[in-house]
Amino acid sequence: MSEPVTGRLISIDVTQGARLNDVALLRGRLPEPDRPGEVLVGEGFALAHDLDPGASFFAVINGRKRELSVVGIGLSPEFVYAIRPGDLMPDDSRFGVMWMDRKALATAFDMEGGFNDVTLKLAPGASAAEAVAYLDRLLERYGGLGAFPRSLQISHWYLDSELRQLRGFGMFVPVVFLSVAAFLLNVVLRR
Repeated sequence: MSEPVTGRLISIDVTQGARLNDVALLRGRLPEPDRPGEVLVGEGFALAHDLDPGASFFAVINGRKRELSVVGIGLSPEFVYAIRPGDLMPDDSRFGVMWMDRKALATAFDMEGGFNDVTLKLAPGASAAEAVAYLDRLLERYGGLGAFPRSLQISHWYLDSELRQLRGFGMFVPVVFLSVAAFLLNVVLRR
């Protein structure tokens, strides 16, 4: 990498099975619990920096320079669009998401037993607004920055916008096509 980039390290517990927002492994393998320098790199960041399993790079984690080894390329529903906080658009060359073993990441940040991000699944019929308000009250004393529903999550918002746009095109394009075809058919039949 020719210039500094920002990354977001997310812990994964490779000993557990599939869970909410699980990482889809596209190439390579998951980080192993007994190898603290191994990371799974987000697909966009890997493509922007030509990273493949077996590559390595240096990162500053909690004030310490560490060498990280790329063991796999992955994608998560939460980070389909990986956007650096404060940015308006994704920039895979300047921001990337990486996953590291939970114990290795907790040790690197001196946060054994702690967390800084949580994703919840609501029971059918539960109110998202009530859950958000409850979480905000519960986590406020720990410095919680505020909970938000899926509809405000950036990747969900982008994908939902794209799907709405495609639905619009799906309604508009056939009408235009059929109108042009009807016009041309009318012109041909009049001659």
